[in-house]
Amino acid sequence: MTTCWAFGLAWAVARGAASPLGGVSLSGQLIGTAMGVTWALIGGLVVYAVLKATMGLRLSQEEEYDGADLSIHKITATPEREVNW
Repeated sequence: MTTCWAFGLAWAVARGAASPLGGVSLSGQLIGTAMGVTWALIGGLVVYAVLKATMGLRLSQEEEYDGADLSIHKITATPEREVNW
């Protein structure tokens, strides 16, 4: 929320639309919101790409069949399916 407000204020100040009393135009707020959403999407895509390139995001077929709780955490999600190691 703060990022959207900051982008909107920056846009409004650059256009000279901010009043001395602190008001920001609706168009400045909409543009700031769009810029904030774009910034978040780009950041999310960068993190996704880095994780995919370094660690991978999928389990093997065997791990997927067993479930992530068993293959990664070595615990079961349901006690009745408990596996004795």
